[in-house]
Amino acid sequence: MKIYDRMLKIKKLRLFYHSFQGLRFGFWPYLFCIGGLIGAIAMTGCREESKNTQENSSVTACHEQVQFESVESDYFSIGKLCGVDVAVVRSVVGKDTLVHKYVMMDSAAAALGTDLQRRGFPEEWLSAVVLRVPLNRVAALSTSQVGYMLRLGLRDNIVGVSDGQYIVDSILYERAKNKSVASIGYDAGALEKLMALNLDLVLDFTTGGDYDNYEQIARTNLPLMLTSEWQENTPLAKLEWIKLYGILFGIRPLADSIYRQEKQKYEMLKALIASTDSLSSLVSRHSSEHCPRVLAGMSYGGVWHASGGNSFTANLVRDAGGCYIWASDTSRELTFSFEEVYALADSVDMWVNPSAFGTVDEILSLEPRVKNIKAFRDKQVFQNDGLKGPGGGNDFYEGAITRPAELLWNLTKCIKGSVPSVNSVDTTYKWYRNIYNF
Repeated sequence: MKIYDRMLKIKKLRLFYHSFQGLRFGFWPYLFCIGGLIGAIAMTGCREESKNTQENSSVTACHEQVQFESVESDYFSIGKLCGVDVAVVRSVVGKDTLVHKYVMMDSAAAALGTDLQRRGFPEEWLSAVVLRVPLNRVAALSTSQVGYMLRLGLRDNIVGVSDGQYIVDSILYERAKNKSVASIGYDAGALEKLMALNLDLVLDFTTGGDYDNYEQIARTNLPLMLTSEWQENTPLAKLEWIKLYGILFGIRPLADSIYRQEKQKYEMLKALIASTDSLSSLVSRHSSEHCPRVLAGMSYGGVWHASGGNSFTANLVRDAGGCYIWASDTSRELTFSFEEVYALADSVDMWVNPSAFGTVDEILSLEPRVKNIKAFRDKQVFQNDGLKGPGGGNDFYEGAITRPAELLWNLTKCIKGSVPSVNSVDTTYKWYRNIYNF
């Protein structure tokens, strides 16, 4: 047993050992118990380490490509990556395209960690903005963003708007008026107002103009998303943004349901209008008589500004049974001298969207020469400001975006004078009105 004495260098341990000398085999069960206990502890530690290793392995095992959904939008994409929802949002500013990526994690996904690199996200996604969804408090700085949220029943989640005066929804308007919803504005204090709201997200947009402030917001710690629904070229593509809001607020099934129903109504009405036009063409020797020529835009300083042939306005006019006079020009925005437009004056049957002017006198005071345009002489000038809020806000940019079938019905009534009988469209919505009818 001397070998054991040499192994036990500490005196107290040696005394402990001597107390067992002479017990011979009786000592070994105790030794085995002690050894077993140490082994059990070691094995437990190994199992815990193995478990942690497995968990870390499951977190970092994702090296896949995004599975994007098929969407009609040209400016956003949504899909799944590493088991979570992701989005890519694009905004065109002049000749540049801003591209921002977002990773949207619910509480279960976030429990595994929000470090995208550790979770094994592809390198091109490591700079993405991580949002914890569902969102609770947001600032919606465009009326379109407000429109999507209202359609989804998310009024209470809006705690900041750009300017409450131009909100159409009466309840939200009153909240902004009594300052329970903040009006952010664009002055030097805008950032301080946003910072004070404890926001989950700032919804903003950019036009490339003087009022853009997204770069200043981006330099703060506030999560920011630039939306570009206003740049979409078709009513259904513009509506489809509601899916992204559904993900952000954890109500994707509701958003999908609204989109499906509205799309079905729109396509049914569009097909009915087209079939009616086709039938009329068979009866008439001149099919052009059944496609009224439509002018859009307005002149400023002798320069006429209009939407291109593949714009939202042009596509809505086409679906409503009209012939947009610049339909063949696929530029996004068009400019002409007034003389160029005047050369078409006698061939224009109706005029839509004369900028922001709502009366005959307002138009004439800016450009008296429009009185010679046939549509003006025939009193066929239609403005999209038929529904306004208490402060003068235009619902065409707030509520109409989520009800494209009703909008199509409204414009078809203006262009065709009548519309086929449909049961699925709410005909009480009237955004377009003839400016001669007071």
